[in-house]
Amino acid sequence: MYEALAGAALSPEDPERVVESVARLRRRHPKLSREDLAGRLTARTALACAAVGAVAGPVSFQALALDRLFLSIARVSGRPASPLERAAGAVASLLVAGAAEGLRRQALRATRRLPERPNALVPALAGALVGGVVGGAAAGLVGLAARQYVFGGRRGRP
Repeated sequence: MYEALAGAALSPEDPERVVESVARLRRRHPKLSREDLAGRLTARTALACAAVGAVAGPVSFQALALDRLFLSIARVSGRPASPLERAAGAVASLLVAGAAEGLRRQALRATRRLPERPNALVPALAGALVGGVVGGAAAGLVGLAARQYVFGGRRGRP
């Protein structure tokens, strides 16, 4: 998955999956504004990252999902990411995914200290819940930051 992340960062074009995802979303919701479409992309990515975080999935999945989210939001805006924005997005996605994994691991250590009585499933369920919340929150924050960057006037105009 890191190869796909590097390819997305160094490629002059958006990955095929990003282009198809945005086109499919536009076909399904033709009346939504660009910002609303970006919100839907964020929600979908947050759900996927939460599910993977709950089962302690790989950091590379989350990094790639976060990068695709940024590229998709840029594409929805009508102005795909520049080469510099692609590289910065890939690095930021990797950093956020790594930080989320570190936070998830620390939280899991805390859940292991929960008493095992009366039910031994409580620590395991708490760990899955924490992993899901951290994964989903990381995607939500990246989506929020990307929408603010793309739609908030911080980006150069064509």
